[in-house]
Amino acid sequence: MTTLNLKNLSCRFGDVVAVDGIDLDVGDRELVSLLGPSGCGKTTTLRCIAGFESPDGGDILFDKASVIGLPPEKRDLGMVFQNYALFPHMTVSGNLAYGLQMRKTPQQEIDRRIGETLEIVQLAGLDDRYPNQLSGGQQQRVALARALIIEPRVLLLDEPLANLDAKLREEMRFFIRNLQKDLGITTIYVTHDQAESMVMSDRIVVMFNGRIHQIGKPAEIYNFPATQEIADFIGLSNFIACTVTGRGDNDQYIVDTPAGTLRSTTNANHTVSSKVIIMVRPEVITLHTRSVPGEYNEIEGVVMEKYYLGSAITYRIRYADEGVLQVQGQPWSEFEVGDPIWCRFDVERSWILPSESN
Repeated sequence: MTTLNLKNLSCRFGDVVAVDGIDLDVGDRELVSLLGPSGCGKTTTLRCIAGFESPDGGDILFDKASVIGLPPEKRDLGMVFQNYALFPHMTVSGNLAYGLQMRKTPQQEIDRRIGETLEIVQLAGLDDRYPNQLSGGQQQRVALARALIIEPRVLLLDEPLANLDAKLREEMRFFIRNLQKDLGITTIYVTHDQAESMVMSDRIVVMFNGRIHQIGKPAEIYNFPATQEIADFIGLSNFIACTVTGRGDNDQYIVDTPAGTLRSTTNANHTVSSKVIIMVRPEVITLHTRSVPGEYNEIEGVVMEKYYLGSAITYRIRYADEGVLQVQGQPWSEFEVGDPIWCRFDVERSWILPSESN
């Protein structure tokens, strides 16, 4: 299939730097998500790849050949937009045929591809319907089919699930991911939904302010974020300010915190007296009625708030006067507001981050 490489890619709009010299290599058959808040440059990056925006610097290569200067229709890619952009006056078949007709594909081949593609996206039998006769999920699959029917080298998806309801959005995540795997097509997926990127991606590219801040597999990004900004954006996190006081075994550090002495891990080097942050995800903390001698990471507190969420209970635990820990407990947990509590987490389930004040 196709590899995709971005080399020092930059794009400006007047004085605004939308994309600031990014480098990215996407492998053959890989699905890579561009993840970040609104205005981080992810959609502009996608539009540069598609040819809808002209970069101010750098290069874009498909299979090591530059596509800079080529119009979108010459780049051999398929794109699915957030609003689907279906032609309302055309049937499903008409929408699918359009790209092939522009390529002067013979009608017999068009008919064959329409039939095959509708089977792939599970829309067989709906070829004569118009977009307004389809559900949101069906419209989304027509848009996906229209992008795939031209057999592109690269597939670009710009928040294609944003307009779907929560349940359908979750179903379509798996549908698109499985389809991408089956077809083996190199794909760039733009989203601001962290859960969506986790489910669908081989790798995630985290972007802020036009720059790439971290690239990694979903588990790596979630468990070992490079900065507090990334940890705060992806999932829920507890942050405990602390000072390094020594080294433990392996990559462990001993730190002093408002909750007492704790231990945590990192892949960076920190000196004694360094100011750092411990990140602890709510789901790795367990709640107990008493302390256990010899445990490294225990924090004594009081249940301040409790929220039932069906699959879990979220607790907010006050500790050390002003500190608050958010904890995700089992739905059958019986702790109540006002109960004294011990919060415990494994050393390996926490992660030291550089302090943003340094």
